[in-house]
Amino acid sequence: MAEIVAKALYNFDADASAGELNFSAGDLLTIINQDIGDGWWEARDGRHNIGLIPQAYVQLVDPPEPSFPPPPPPIRSVPSVGNYPYNGYDYRDAGGGKPEGLQHQQQSAEEWDDDWDDDDDDGSSASTGAGSSGAGSIQQELQGGGNFGLSQPNRDSKASNSPPSDVSKYGTVKKSFSRFSTFAKAGGDAFLSGQISGNVPESDQIHILDSVDGPIWKPIDSQYTCSISSPKKESKLKGLKSFIAYQLRPSFTNIQVSRRYKHFDWLLLRLEEKFTCIPIPPLPDKAISGRYEDDFIEHRRKQLQRWMNRMVNHPVISQSDVFIHFLTCTDDKKWKQGKRKAEKDEYLGMKFFLTLNTPPNALSMGEVDGRMEIFCKFVKNMDDNVRNLLNVCQDNRKKQQNHFKREYKKFGDGFKSLAATFNLDNSHGSKELTSAIEFTGVAYNNIGDMFEKQPVKDLEPMMDDLYEYKGVLSAFPEVLRLHEGTIGKAKECQRLQQEGKMIETEVQSQLQRADVVSFGTLAEINHFQTERVKDFQAMMERYLTEQISFYSEITSKLQEALNVVSKAKPPTQSAYH
Repeated sequence: MAEIVAKALYNFDADASAGELNFSAGDLLTIINQDIGDGWWEARDGRHNIGLIPQAYVQLVDPPEPSFPPPPPPIRSVPSVGNYPYNGYDYRDAGGGKPEGLQHQQQSAEEWDDDWDDDDDDGSSASTGAGSSGAGSIQQELQGGGNFGLSQPNRDSKASNSPPSDVSKYGTVKKSFSRFSTFAKAGGDAFLSGQISGNVPESDQIHILDSVDGPIWKPIDSQYTCSISSPKKESKLKGLKSFIAYQLRPSFTNIQVSRRYKHFDWLLLRLEEKFTCIPIPPLPDKAISGRYEDDFIEHRRKQLQRWMNRMVNHPVISQSDVFIHFLTCTDDKKWKQGKRKAEKDEYLGMKFFLTLNTPPNALSMGEVDGRMEIFCKFVKNMDDNVRNLLNVCQDNRKKQQNHFKREYKKFGDGFKSLAATFNLDNSHGSKELTSAIEFTGVAYNNIGDMFEKQPVKDLEPMMDDLYEYKGVLSAFPEVLRLHEGTIGKAKECQRLQQEGKMIETEVQSQLQRADVVSFGTLAEINHFQTERVKDFQAMMERYLTEQISFYSEITSKLQEALNVVSKAKPPTQSAYH
């Protein structure tokens, strides 16, 4: 088997006590193990020294193109991680943040560019993580050469030298953490030290403005929408492979394009790789069993529409080349050209920050620290609150559709049974009251049916909103950890300056680059808060409106029953003469 060789992009000062391997930019390293996890590979240098290296600091040297395609990837099952069941389906647990960075194997996405278009949608996607696919179904995850020529590394194992760290302040579960878990995987050291640099054309620059609330993304000049409609089952290879195709129509072209779930999956990966300080929410999970049932297809379409709405409302994502390409490209050849261009984007990882055009003023590190501390607490608490409210909604929905309905129907049946007995008396004074009690019994039965049907109007839309934000919040920890690593490195530089180990010009240069990361992170936080206020105001208004309408209808039915009973007064004494 041919050896995997990587070329060092930057200098790396290793920590020998932690088993790391020292190397310089331009060195060729032999990759021994790509499956360490947490952004580490095991490698051997030219002097046969072996140690751990940060994946982001090297680039694989392309091997000779094989004369035959790679074998199909093996399939392994992934255990459920306690997903939230909704409408009979289990959607992915969105509590784990973004999927870990996917590793390129010897087979590149370009070498087997055509293969990914031929895979059916039964294979799992990189974006669905370890979530359960559907109620009672088993999610399968591709490992190996699968879609896009990418491989999901083993995240269960970690380097013995990577100490665990409590990152629960970000609102997610604890994960193994080392100084290269997020910051170095993105190339943080190289960016701050100036090893990553370049002149970015004006057309590629992203502007950040000052506002009363702090840094914000430059607003969109021309807002647009994109509808997702008409999902339908299609097939290829004479029916051997089937998939669901969705019809997208952006408002700025009004031209319809057809996209499969795997196209959305590809887009998600590109957005995650490019927009380092922007949390990209996960896609709705793809089911295996029942995946062509009409109710599931329609519900997933609605979820994809929600995801799309969030993307087109983002002032950075909505204007990006890869996103516009996804929305507009109708030509197969141009699609593949745009696909290759996006996968070779030169502004990925920390290089994304080169594109940010920030205000000239320097940020106060103390103020940034204070705001980030508050927002970290906000994310954690909101994540807990959203999960709790989801559970409350779920419990209340079950009660309405079962317990409340049953209890009201018991009342209704009780009144109707009483009326049936009273009906044995045919006296003039009894008939009207009997009919009134019968009418009341029917009213209570109808109210029971109303409770059963009501969650679709108020609880379930609110649960959709909450579940969407559960996914948004799950993507924030990676962004926050990246910023934390940046600020930590900047503070380390200040300490080294005080110790006389760094000169002031070098420190100021790194602090300026750290400010760029802070500007981008704070701009995204402000965008999130603006969208949150708008979304939750609409959610509460819709829920309360439906609740008022619901209980008004109940009141109306009870009032109508009362009016009937009030008219059924016993006859006066004179009526018997």
